[in-house]
Amino acid sequence: MIQSVKVKNLSLSKDNVRKSNRDADLDSLAENIAAHGLLQNLVVTPLKKAGHFTVKAGGRRLRALQRLIETNRLAADHEVQVLVLEDDAGSAEASLAENFHRVAMNPADECSAFKHFLDRGASGEDVAKRFGVTTRFVEQRVRLAELAPVVFAALAAGEITLGVAQAYAVTPDVDRQARVFESMSRSYYGDNPDNVRRALLNGTVKATDAKARFVGRDAYVGAGGRIERDLFGDDADESWIDVEIIEQLAAQKLEAAAQTLAAEQKLAFVTPVLATHVPYDMECQLYEYHPALRELREDEQDRVDSLSDEGDALIRELETELEDGTPEAEAASVRLADIERELDAIEAARTMVDDAVKDQLGTFIYLAPDGTPRVHSRMFSERAIRQAGDDGEPEAPSGKVATSRLSATLVDELATQRRQILASHVASDAGFALDLAIFLIAHRTVFASGYVRDHSTLQAAAASFPIVGFRDEGSAASNVLAEQRQGLDVSWAGGNTLSSRFDAFRQLDEQARADWLAHVVAQTLEPTLNVDDGGRRNGFHDHLGRLLDIDVAQWWRPDAQNFFGRVKKDVMLEALEEIGGPVLRGRYKDAKKGDLANACAALCSGQGIVEAEVREKALCWLPDEMRFGAVEKPESFRSYSAFLSDEDDSDGGAGEIAPNGDADDLDEAA
Repeated sequence: MIQSVKVKNLSLSKDNVRKSNRDADLDSLAENIAAHGLLQNLVVTPLKKAGHFTVKAGGRRLRALQRLIETNRLAADHEVQVLVLEDDAGSAEASLAENFHRVAMNPADECSAFKHFLDRGASGEDVAKRFGVTTRFVEQRVRLAELAPVVFAALAAGEITLGVAQAYAVTPDVDRQARVFESMSRSYYGDNPDNVRRALLNGTVKATDAKARFVGRDAYVGAGGRIERDLFGDDADESWIDVEIIEQLAAQKLEAAAQTLAAEQKLAFVTPVLATHVPYDMECQLYEYHPALRELREDEQDRVDSLSDEGDALIRELETELEDGTPEAEAASVRLADIERELDAIEAARTMVDDAVKDQLGTFIYLAPDGTPRVHSRMFSERAIRQAGDDGEPEAPSGKVATSRLSATLVDELATQRRQILASHVASDAGFALDLAIFLIAHRTVFASGYVRDHSTLQAAAASFPIVGFRDEGSAASNVLAEQRQGLDVSWAGGNTLSSRFDAFRQLDEQARADWLAHVVAQTLEPTLNVDDGGRRNGFHDHLGRLLDIDVAQWWRPDAQNFFGRVKKDVMLEALEEIGGPVLRGRYKDAKKGDLANACAALCSGQGIVEAEVREKALCWLPDEMRFGAVEKPESFRSYSAFLSDEDDSDGGAGEIAPNGDADDLDEAA
C-alpha cells in the first residue's frame, strides 16, 4: 500500500541489508532529491506508535531527506510517498532485493545523458548542481562522450573499463584515439591505462619537464603552442604537444642567457646545453682551467666565521627545537639559504683569473630539473693553457739553477738515498700518506689533459668500457656520478706549482678530501657481471655490492630497449613465471616477441594491471646477472710469468703457489 508519511516519523530499520558505505556520496544524493524530488519510494513497515514507520529499504534516501530538513532546504513536516509492508516477514528480503538487483548505470550512458543536457543549452554548473556532482565531474563525462566513436562504443559494450576510456580522453584528437585504439586492441597490454596514455602522448612534453618550466606556459601558448589537459589528472598532467616550439623557445632563451653571462663575466664563450646536465663527452672536448685563489682578507675571514657560527646555531635549532612547518622553522630555513649564498659569494670573490688568459676561458650553462638556468661549476678553454708550474720542473731554491758538478752515477745514488729517507718518513705518518695518496690520484684526474710530472708511480686510471662510445647519461647512476664529479672541490687546483696545489689540497676539510678519494677509486672499477662467460664474473665486486647494501632495482629497471627486447622469448616467459607463477606465464605464452617484451617492460615498471602482490614482485624483479649474488671463489695462485705465457690457464699448473709465497722465488725454483 502506498501512502504519504512525514519524514520526521520515519526511522531506519536494523534489518536494512546495507551495512557499509551508508553515507557514501550522501551530499550528491541530497542535491539530486532537492532538484528532482524523491523518485523512488521508501519501503517501510509500521511501528506500534500510530503514524510511525521503520524504513526497511531506502536508508540512504532517508538520511539525505533528513539532511535537507536539517539544513532548512525542506520543511520540517515534509512528507514523502512510502510503500508500506504490513508485517516484517519479507522486509529483509525486500531490502536485499532492492540492493542486490540494482544495476549500476553504464558510464557511456552517463556521458550521453550529461552531454544531452549541455546540448540543450544547460551550463555545466547547472547540470552539476541539479545532479549533486561537481562541474569537473560533468566535464569529465562530457569529454568521454566526445571520444572517438570506436572507443566510446567499446566503453558502452563493456570491452574497456572506465579507467581505460579516461586514458584515451587525455587528447581530444579523435583520429589519434582511433589509431591508438586499433593498435592497443591487438596487444596484450592494451588494457592498461598508463600504456594507453604513453602511446597517445608519444612526442609530447609534460608541464613538469625542465624545458617546459624554463620556457613558461604563457610564452609557449603565445607562440602558438597547444596544450592538452587531462581532465582525469591534475595540472601537472597536462601535455604540451608542440615539441618543436618548446625546443625552439628553450634554445633561444638559453642562448640569450648564455650571451648575457658571457658579457657580464667577460668570458670567451658560454655554451648552452638544453639538458639537465652537461654530457661528459662535451667536457672532454675542452680543457679544464683552474684559476688560483687568493687568501681571504681579515674582514672576509671574520665574516665567514660569523656566518658559519650563525648557520651552525640555526641548524641545531632546526634539529632539536623548531618544529617543521612553523613560521620560526621557515624563517630559519630562509636565513640558512641567505647565509649559504653569502658564503658562496665570498668564496667566488677569491678567484683570480690571469688577465692574459681570461679572454680564452668559458663554461657551460644548462637547466636544473626545476627549469632554472644553472652555470657549470668549472671553467674551460678550447686549447690547452699552460699554467705556471705545469712543466713539473724542480723548484730550485732562491732561483738557483742546478749544476753538473756531480757525476750521473752519483746523482742516481744520492737520489735513491734521499728517496729512502723521504719514503721512511711518509710511511711513518699515516695521515700525511693518505693526504698524499688522494692528492696524487686526484691531481692526475684533474690534469689528465696535460702532463705534470709528480715523480710518483701512484695512479688511479679510470677503467675503460668494453663498448667504445657507450652512452649512458640518462641512467640514474650515471647522473649521480656526473653530479658528484661537479660537486668535487677543485679550489686547490689553481696553484701555480705542484707544491702549492698540495698545500691547498691539505687545507680542504676532511669530507672534501674523502670525496675525492671516493670519486677516483670508483672510476677504477671495471665492468663485471654475474655471468659465467666472457670473464665478466667477479665475486669480489658482488661482495662489495652486498657490503654497500645496493638495491639494483632502485637504480635500474629492465625495459624493452635495455633487456627484454634483446633476449630470447624463453627468458621473458621465465621472468613472468618468477613474478606471477605459471598463470601469468600462460597468459602470454602465445604473444609475439615484440608484444611480449613490451608487456614485460610495462609489468616491471609497475604499469601492468595485476594483483598487488604480483606488482610488488615485478617492481623488484631483476635478471640474475644484474644481482650482486656471485660468491668469490678461492684463487689459484700462479707466477706472473706463467700468467703471461698462458692467460687461459686456470688450473695453476706448475706456477701455483701458496698465498704467502713469492712469485719471483718460485720462478727461480721452477
